Amino acid sequence: MKLFTKKRRVFKAAALLLAALLTIPLFAGVQAFRFHRFTDTLFRRELESDTLSMHYILAWPEQYGISEDTAQLSVYSKEAQEQAYLQLARYEKTVGSIKPLFFRTESRLLYLLLAQHLRNQSQEQNWPYYAEPLSPASGIQSSLPILLAEYTFRSKQDVENYLALLAQIPAYLEGIAAYEKEKADAGLFMSDTAADKIIEQCYQIMDAGQLADGTHFLHTTFVERLQSLLDRQLLTPAEQESYLQQNQTLLLNSVMPAYEALGDAMLLLKGSGTNDGGLAGLPDGKAYYAFLFAQTTGCSRPLDEVEQLLVTRLQADTRALAELVQKSPALLAVSPEDEFPQADPTVYLKDLQSRMDGSFPAIPEDTDLSCTVKPVSASLEDYSSPAFYLTPPIDDCSENSIYINEKDHPAGLELYTTLAHEGYPGHLYQTVYYHLYQQKAHVDPARNLLHYGGYTEGWALYVEMLSYEYGKEWIREQSPDCSEDVLLLADAMRINRSIQLCLYSLLDLEIHYKGADYDKVHALLSKFGISQPEITRNIYEYIVEEPANYPKYYVGYLEFELLKEAAKAKWGEAYSDLRFHQMVLETGPCPFAVLWKRLE
Repeated sequence: MKLFTKKRRVFKAAALLLAALLTIPLFAGVQAFRFHRFTDTLFRRELESDTLSMHYILAWPEQYGISEDTAQLSVYSKEAQEQAYLQLARYEKTVGSIKPLFFRTESRLLYLLLAQHLRNQSQEQNWPYYAEPLSPASGIQSSLPILLAEYTFRSKQDVENYLALLAQIPAYLEGIAAYEKEKADAGLFMSDTAADKIIEQCYQIMDAGQLADGTHFLHTTFVERLQSLLDRQLLTPAEQESYLQQNQTLLLNSVMPAYEALGDAMLLLKGSGTNDGGLAGLPDGKAYYAFLFAQTTGCSRPLDEVEQLLVTRLQADTRALAELVQKSPALLAVSPEDEFPQADPTVYLKDLQSRMDGSFPAIPEDTDLSCTVKPVSASLEDYSSPAFYLTPPIDDCSENSIYINEKDHPAGLELYTTLAHEGYPGHLYQTVYYHLYQQKAHVDPARNLLHYGGYTEGWALYVEMLSYEYGKEWIREQSPDCSEDVLLLADAMRINRSIQLCLYSLLDLEIHYKGADYDKVHALLSKFGISQPEITRNIYEYIVEEPANYPKYYVGYLEFELLKEAAKAKWGEAYSDLRFHQMVLETGPCPFAVLWKRLE
């Protein structure tokens, strides 16, 4: 009897185990279906509410079930923001109810990233008016015209949508002006110095003379894009003429007055700011900076640890540069522009592609891929970065654009390394490689709603530093008789670049977290030979106006360097640069904690 009871219990336990095992796939399938339905809805809803963003993420929205019939800009209002917060709470509740225990790797990673992203957005509500959409160096007022100029026309519908967006710019900028007014009412408006720069941009970017005579870049680029459609017989001459007239009318009667109105609004608000320094000078500003730093850099280390990493690196680089100069005192007299073999940007890009071969996973040879290097419009030179890359849609990587700000006169080795940063193996390569990997691995398109600046800019700076060695190889091949000092100069330029970005990242912490004022920053810069008041003032103001921007590049770069050393230690003889780069690239943009966990 005891034996029979024991067997019955065993059979019963086995039956329960079998039932549980049969239930797991059903449970996992239901959870995966719920998550996919949620991400699909989220992706469509987010893009349908912002046609400009949609156009830069998707070339063919209809293939994702997204209608292009109604073009829409996301216009700010206090009521719309409150509704967005309610929607965010609903998103958090939905994601929290989904259990990702048996998701495949890519879905599980997206779940974790999305859950963290929603938590961060929710946390940001603690500082409703601390974000600044109108920063002098990278604000909407200067970035919007570039996005409009690069708005690709693939069909007649794209032209219709583009013109509809132009018509909505007055409401769009009015919403931003309303937000700035609310910031001022909360005592959080920008300094007069920053306001003056933005006011000047608003009055100058939409130059009335250029708009009137058809020489403004928003006119000339529109003409070029229409001509492309006409050449492909997607447009008739009559339609082309009609669109040209509509564009000119909208630029003169809608866009230019909207920019002037924004400038006027900022002029009226000027003087209401109470803080001329960093975020540390605002109520709860240090806490916001810590939040912003983690968000922007993707680095979850405590700020004290980050500061120590920066100090250690700055000391090491300073010693290395001093040793180079001691080794070759004539180094200071060598000009890299004179010695580095000059070439067209496209030649540099091809050379970079060939030198990275074997150390980075290859993009399939049959990929239709082109890159155009363009100058920044003269009317935007004063407000643009030295160079930038515009990411292509995830479903069409064929056309890529890199802009060079010729006001900064990049040439020789500086241009070569800049193109490494923006092109190969930098932004262009990383973006295209991951987009193609997404298609192959069936990564959910909702992943593209998430942005990780520390990963993307850290990667670009990481490969830029590698490209100095590529540049030395180019010098040896093109100028076999060059002096050793020229090669040492390339090393010196790399170290000096690292010192500069490291120092500025430390100053970012000093200004925004420790409350350093201009006098302290001037004194710190003077220790490194930067003592001209005009230069130190410009550095100080830029860092004040762009919190966490330099750390986004340099702390991201350091994280990749540390991750690489850890991979070498963990993998031993199995380590290769190719294996390391493939792990990073196929993980895709993410916080660095994800990359560390993947390595472990």
